[in-house]
Amino acid sequence: MTFLDRQLGRFTMYRLVTVVLLVLAAVAVVQASLGVLDPSIFSVGAMLLTLVVMVVSSVVANVVFGRSVGVHPHLESSVVTALILWFLFWPSTDAEQLGWLALVAALAQASKYAFAWRGRHVVNPAAAGVVLTLMLGWATGWPVPFTGWWVGSESLFWFVLVGALVVLYRTRRLALGAIFTVIAAAITIWWQLGIGADIGDAVRFTAYSTPIVFFAGFMLSEPLTLPPRQRQQWGVAALAAVLFTWPLLTSRLFGEPWTVEPFTSTYELTLVVTGLVALVLRQGSRSLVLRERRPLSGDVVEYVFDADRPLHFAPGQYVEVDVPHRADSRGRRRMFSVLSAPGPEVVLATRHPEPGSSYKRALATLQPGDRVRVTSVHGDFVWPESGPVLLVGAGIGVTPFLSQLAAHRDRDVVVVLGERDDQPYVAELETAGARVVRLPVDEVDGPTIAEHVPDLADRTAFVSGRPDFVDAVARGLRGRAKQVRRDAFLGY
Repeated sequence: MTFLDRQLGRFTMYRLVTVVLLVLAAVAVVQASLGVLDPSIFSVGAMLLTLVVMVVSSVVANVVFGRSVGVHPHLESSVVTALILWFLFWPSTDAEQLGWLALVAALAQASKYAFAWRGRHVVNPAAAGVVLTLMLGWATGWPVPFTGWWVGSESLFWFVLVGALVVLYRTRRLALGAIFTVIAAAITIWWQLGIGADIGDAVRFTAYSTPIVFFAGFMLSEPLTLPPRQRQQWGVAALAAVLFTWPLLTSRLFGEPWTVEPFTSTYELTLVVTGLVALVLRQGSRSLVLRERRPLSGDVVEYVFDADRPLHFAPGQYVEVDVPHRADSRGRRRMFSVLSAPGPEVVLATRHPEPGSSYKRALATLQPGDRVRVTSVHGDFVWPESGPVLLVGAGIGVTPFLSQLAAHRDRDVVVVLGERDDQPYVAELETAGARVVRLPVDEVDGPTIAEHVPDLADRTAFVSGRPDFVDAVARGLRGRAKQVRRDAFLGY
């Protein structure tokens, strides 16, 4: 586990994005005070006033809409939305303009409840707020504000790049960001060359005058509006790059941009389309009724649920579970690997350390008959269709192996178990039909595994557990195993 992983792991995803956006906002305000940003547009007073108006409107709207539908609102998410919107609209001190910007922020929050499907919002809230406002202005003729995406500026570029890389690294979506950025940048540079720019000017324009990097790091990566599988996410990233640059692409191909009023820019529409694509690809949510809670070794507790409809997933994937309660800053959803095979019974397990988050406390107080909801299924920690497999896990990291072994009892499987104190599921692994090698967790490394698994080079290895364990073992297996797949639990 790297130093960067340890530091970023201290933050929840919402908290990390909030902090990064606040740092970018502080940089922008400082640049405005120094005259780096155009002083005729960016006065410190206007920037701060606009920010306050959008944050207050966003938070208040989230509280009002959330309580009106009986949902405890997640306030930090509304702050993130307001900060993103702040970077899209020109700052103002005009009362009418500020009123419109407050409406944009409020509509963004309304979209989370109006455009939702079984517990998940469909469209990126910031994009939805912009699109709804533009449609309102188009339908009524009112002079609504248009986005300027001023975050795409030369003075902010390197700060935005670092912030985007931090967010994408923490979410393990660097590949998604790279795919979008490369395709969108290539199309933009191609368009610039078509209007007579040289390659240097084309590259500088793409980097310093477009919001490609900001879009990739802070908007496209929004987890609730992405499909569940990695390759699906990559496909969505490529589609988003084409839609994002659609006016430029069609202008170069056909001599004029193909756009539809009132959307002369397709930035926000891109996220509407990709959100709908992700909705089609996502596993539908399921209502779960607690049947039984089983204390296991140490602080591990297993929860057995009955689903209202069979839960379909590939063994090894994880589910997001929403437990209704008054949540702390970490929210009311968590990710869990599924122990059971796909079907109507859903078995999950987790540790309950003291004092624990509000989520863990709410989970621990569930009684038989209480309901929670699976809001989505994610992950690519799934076996290849054929070939021998090696499973390496420690602690509660072995949970995805139980689902995989239950679904594939005829496969050639070796399990290397790095035993921790009060190691759960040892007996279950030993009776699942695989050969189990039990080792102290600090002895699990590449050379030791190779000694116990002579045909390691023929096996696809799956490593699961805490990030430090996964990183160390995966490095040791590179060059020894046929392929190495990892499933680090980022919540530790």
